[in-house]
Amino acid sequence: MKYFIYFFFCIILSSCISKKIINGNLPDADTISLLKIGQDDKNSVTQILGEPSFKGSLGDNAYYYVGSLKSKIAFLKSNVKEQYILELKFSKNNKLKNIYFYDKSLSTDVAMSSLETKTDGAKQSFFQQILGNFGVPGMKRGGPILGSGKADD
Repeated sequence: MKYFIYFFFCIILSSCISKKIINGNLPDADTISLLKIGQDDKNSVTQILGEPSFKGSLGDNAYYYVGSLKSKIAFLKSNVKEQYILELKFSKNNKLKNIYFYDKSLSTDVAMSSLETKTDGAKQSFFQQILGNFGVPGMKRGGPILGSGKADD
């Protein structure tokens, strides 16, 4: 019984270990150093770094690699350890022109509004939401049919 309690205690403690969460594309410094300004084009950049998080959509002819590294312990809120944007600017002939690096120190907090956007539609009570699907066609064991797949999946 004593060993079971120790084992159980170790299992509980192991769930409190800090987890590393990587979001986005995080190329390391060694990989970025492989890029050559004036020589590499968009295809070679994609081969070296992979697909960008997003491409410039306002005619700025750039690739953006956005990433963050967070740590989280159990159910607590995650803590941002590292956050950056790698901006790669290209010339008109699609050759790499400049490399810019923006890190967490350059970020700014944006105040969120407490206002809600009004939408058209009926406001339903709690019980209307719960009981609203009784008698609706298509309600089988798997719930309502959503999406464009087969109905019997």
